[in-house]
Parts: sequence; C-alpha cells; structure tokens
Amino acid sequence: MEAAFAEARKVKGKTLPNPPVGAVLVKAGKAVGKGGTRPAGQAHAEIVALEMAGTHARGSTLYVTLEPCSHHGRTPPCVDAIIAAGVAKVVIAIRDANPLVGGKGIAALRKAGIDVRIGLMEEEAADLYSGFFFRILHGRPRIILKIAQTLDGRINRMSGEEITITGEESRAWVHGLRSRVDAVLIGGRTLRGDNPQLTPRLIKGATVPEAVVLSRKGPFSESAYLFARGREAKTIVVGETRQGLPEWVEHVPTKEFAEKSDILAVLLDLFIRKGYHSVLVEGGSELWALFLNAGLWDSLFILTAPAVFTQGDRWDAGLGQDWGKSLKFRKLSPFGSDFLAEFGRSESDG
Repeated sequence: MEAAFAEARKVKGKTLPNPPVGAVLVKAGKAVGKGGTRPAGQAHAEIVALEMAGTHARGSTLYVTLEPCSHHGRTPPCVDAIIAAGVAKVVIAIRDANPLVGGKGIAALRKAGIDVRIGLMEEEAADLYSGFFFRILHGRPRIILKIAQTLDGRINRMSGEEITITGEESRAWVHGLRSRVDAVLIGGRTLRGDNPQLTPRLIKGATVPEAVVLSRKGPFSESAYLFARGREAKTIVVGETRQGLPEWVEHVPTKEFAEKSDILAVLLDLFIRKGYHSVLVEGGSELWALFLNAGLWDSLFILTAPAVFTQGDRWDAGLGQDWGKSLKFRKLSPFGSDFLAEFGRSESDG
C-alpha cells in the first residue's frame, strides 16, 4: 500500500478534477503492475496497473488507495476490468465518500467472488482525499486561509521592507500545507510587495500548486517568480488587464471590480472550472476579508510570532462585525517560538 501511495503522490495535481489514485498489483511477493491515475478522461490507476501486469494480473492482489469506481464516467468502470482480469484480492485504503458511488465498487467486487479488505493506511488516504471528498459533497473546493501575524496583529511593516515574520518550524509547516492543496491565491499587492514563489520547496518531492493572483490592475513585472517560464505549475491572473504578463501566463479578464460579491463569484467559478479540490488563500488582508466577510471559507490558520511591530497593516483591518459568528476553535499548537491557532466553520466541519 505504501507503494500505491507513492504512485498517487506522483500524479497529485495532474488528475483534476479526478483524485490522484495509486495502484499496485502483487503476485508471488513481487509487484507485477503499478501506476497512478492519468489526466482526466484517460485511464485510472487500476487500469494502468492492469495493463502493465497483463496476464500476470490473474490471481494477484491489488492494492489501491481509493475504492475502484463502478460507474460509467469519462472512462468505463474499473471494477469491470479488475473482475475480467481475474484479480483474486483487492485491498483498499478508503472507500469513496461520494454517496452515489461509495460502497458500490466494493459490493460489485465481492459479488464477483473477490476477497476485499478495506482500511489499510486509511488515515493517510483520508488526508490525501480530504479536498476531493469535500468537493464531492459540497460542489466546491475547500477554502483554507493562512495568516502570519505579530503579537499586535501586523502582517508587515509600513516601511515596505521585505521581512519574514515566523520562524523555520512555521515555514516548514506552511510548505507542507501548500503541498496538500491544488492552488494558492494571493492579491496583486502581495505579488508586487513580496514577490512570493508559493512553492512547497521545503517538502521533498512535493507537487507545486497552481498560483492564482487577483489584481485590479497592472502593469505586472515579468521578473516575478510566478511568471517564470520554467515554473512547475501554472500561474493564473484574474483582473482587468494582462499588461506586462508573459504569454504563457493565463489571464482571466474581469470588468472593473465594482462589487465584492462579483469578485467572489468569478473566483469561485474559476476554482470549480479548474477542478480544484482545495485552495489556500495566503494573502493579503483584502483577500482574507473578502472570504471571511462572505462566509466563504472552511479552515482558518493563524500563525503568531513573538514580535511587535507597532506599525504596519493589520490582517483584520477589513473585517465586518459578524464575520466570526460561525468561528469554531479547534486547537492551538506550538511551532518553535511561534503558535498556530486553528479554526473551522461550525457549518462545514464535515
């Protein structure tokens, strides 16, 4: 199963809107087939593994990170191929959370006389597929907000100098968070002021999420990290102009940002069209206020460093009075000299 998860991690971010599934076929103690789900509309992980195994699949054991599908979508049901190949046993990390699908693949395999076991490395699978399950159940990606602040609530200094607020442990945690999402959203002011990379570079082998920039206007600097031609993941700019943007950067045109609800509608439509399972909103304060005031968020992480700036922007400057009514405290964790406070929404804890 560990090998199956390794295959799943290889294709993370490349299968949207499908989940990144890994599969390994074992016979006589040796792997005879393995693979991960290919881009949408192409073969699922189970089919990739079966094709590699060929006739060796008969009598083998299939290890797969998610319950095999039993319905017709863009591709035929995987359970039909598993049964036809003569696989003797199927070990599944977790069943599909989709109420229209979950359990049916397992039932079909058992009906065909195949030994089915469920729950091996289930916690790892629940973490890997949390965003996918959320999208299936709610029709949109999970929205995660991450804020780094000083003790007096500042996120920068008025002088405009580039400064890192939190320590090494916190930065490593943030990179781990980025490695688990499909896209990271920032505002134009953050792009121009911080020139962030938005990569999980501290996590070995992690997939780089796509970058989404919301900016009212240009011009944009072609020297920005997010606009580099060799960036591993796509960068998308949502705004009125693409002035200064390289041709390989995707631009989503919008009219003048007159209504905040319109901005949210454009972003949400983009997230859904792209098939994202989870989106991380990294800043700045206007973006956080946009999502928090509208109640369009699911997890809020606030990292606090033991520093006081006395001057600078506050992360909560644009919040309305009612934004915290559904705020639910989850836990407080130390990260070196910093502290991480985690909150959820009482309506979306599932």
